[in-house]
Amino acid sequence: MSTPFQRLLINDEGTASLHHLDLRDPARNWICLGAGRDLQLIGNDLVLRSRPHGYAEIEIADGTVVRDVTVTDAPGGIESARRLRNGHTVVAGNGAGGIFVWELDAAHQVVPEHQLLCAGIDKVRMLRVTADQTFLFCSETDGRRIIHEADWNNGAKALFQIPDDVPADSMVKAVRVAPHIVTVSTGYAASLLWIDTSRQLVLKTIGGKSQPGADVAARPLSPFFFSGYQMFANGDFLISNWQGHSPDHNGQGYQLLRYSATGELVWSFDQTAYPALSSLNNVIALDDIDTRRLHDEPNGIVVPID
Repeated sequence: MSTPFQRLLINDEGTASLHHLDLRDPARNWICLGAGRDLQLIGNDLVLRSRPHGYAEIEIADGTVVRDVTVTDAPGGIESARRLRNGHTVVAGNGAGGIFVWELDAAHQVVPEHQLLCAGIDKVRMLRVTADQTFLFCSETDGRRIIHEADWNNGAKALFQIPDDVPADSMVKAVRVAPHIVTVSTGYAASLLWIDTSRQLVLKTIGGKSQPGADVAARPLSPFFFSGYQMFANGDFLISNWQGHSPDHNGQGYQLLRYSATGELVWSFDQTAYPALSSLNNVIALDDIDTRRLHDEPNGIVVPID
């Protein structure tokens, strides 16, 4: 399959690093070392990357870390970080008492009135800000797999519980793509679900463990764990297919997959062409994006919000 992309930001959990790949000009490639998960284009040609201790701001041109922030006294490790229009940053993570969501001001200090503890629910991975300035995230507690919506005044409420007969394990990212329609990556079920939260229905499933491999694949597709993803204006999705916790997964599967809105696999990325990669868990395609501007996904697609 020919590549539809030129430039990619790829988070590699297997080697604890962030990669910039220019698929046409390798001289522009770089690697920024350090563990992290979430990615957001925050303007000024910077990418925001969550770190276990907080978050970092990184130059897209060359991978230089221009700011590395530690969230003091956080009750657990940081999993997700999102920059708001006002310059504040929202972080989410897992603490002993449950999922926490904190807002930090432009000086990276906690805003006291904007601290949530979602007691009794566990396993947040990525948080997303909606068009209504609420927060979407997933949890998995005592066998219940739930998509939540939260705000500072009312805390978290359950939007949808995944039915027992629908595969999902360690869900990662939920995004509202239309009124009452949410997409969610299902982790070890290796799929993307479309959910109607009004009618409480799973509308369709993209991918899955038993999906057919790419026709030109030199090895098995290995749909293992669907993690971070990006939606495009035509309804396509680019999703990371993580393969495991080590630097030894470069030859396993195809770790970036693009699906059409109807669920057809239309492109796969062969990471073996880049031996420094191992196990990819998040991605942003930079093509046609003005990285001088703040972007987010209020309706699923990465768009300017400044």
